[in-house]
Amino acid sequence: MKVWITGGKGFVGSALKKVCQAEEIDFITTGRDIVDLTSPQQIKRFLRSPEGTDITHIINCAAYTNVDQAELDVEEAYLVNAKAPENLGHIAHDRDLKVIHLSTDYVFGTNGTEPFKETDPGSPAGVYAKTKFEGENRLLEAFPQACIVRTSWVFGQGGKNFVSAFLDKIKNEEALYAVIDQKNRATYVQDLAEVLLALAGQSGIFHFANHGETSRFEIAQKMVQLMKDKGVNIACKEVIGVESSAFPQIAKRPIYSALDTSKIETMLGLKPRSWEEAIQEFIHAL
Repeated sequence: MKVWITGGKGFVGSALKKVCQAEEIDFITTGRDIVDLTSPQQIKRFLRSPEGTDITHIINCAAYTNVDQAELDVEEAYLVNAKAPENLGHIAHDRDLKVIHLSTDYVFGTNGTEPFKETDPGSPAGVYAKTKFEGENRLLEAFPQACIVRTSWVFGQGGKNFVSAFLDKIKNEEALYAVIDQKNRATYVQDLAEVLLALAGQSGIFHFANHGETSRFEIAQKMVQLMKDKGVNIACKEVIGVESSAFPQIAKRPIYSALDTSKIETMLGLKPRSWEEAIQEFIHAL
């Protein structure tokens, strides 16, 4: 088994690299500077190169993830989020490779009331969500044996994410304002990386996130408590819950888009640890 991690310099790709190293899994990472996934010719050329000839699995972590900028950069978001997965699907089909593709809870839109199952219809709102959903569909049309993993609110060390942003504010600001009306399931990037590798032999759509629905407000409160318990010097004296309307954004965000993870729990025989446990590990690693 040799894994090609696309988007290897990104947040999830970097976590995957560390897990592969720890588990002694042969891998190679690339960014767009090495292989532009929107170009089938570049993908084929890479797979014919000495580094690419013995690849057996592709884990696609490359994505256009700037949700607001996507509204202004529609063509680029489409190429990276929709066309690139399709290209990988066609080439994986021709070469009999396994593909695991990372997707998002945003494919379900903004008005959920119950945890979303893999079989629920998508209703994406906004360019980012629509291009990610189209990417899923194009990949499966090109290669029905592909594996798609949807996740939500990914956080961890070494990347730009809301938990890392909270961390900086807790250390440096007396008051932290955090959204209280959006509910979801957070996902620790380390746990996600391990699951992506565990699905190396699977096909179909799966949902993964840490256990328990929560809000950014509750996460911020937990972080403050853990940092105080650890003796970290912080400036934050108060976490203030606010409505999402207090932070106007170009693109719509889901108010509720929690993912049902029962399918992956049954398939892999695992129960995701709670978001509280994951946040605790994140803080203790500081």
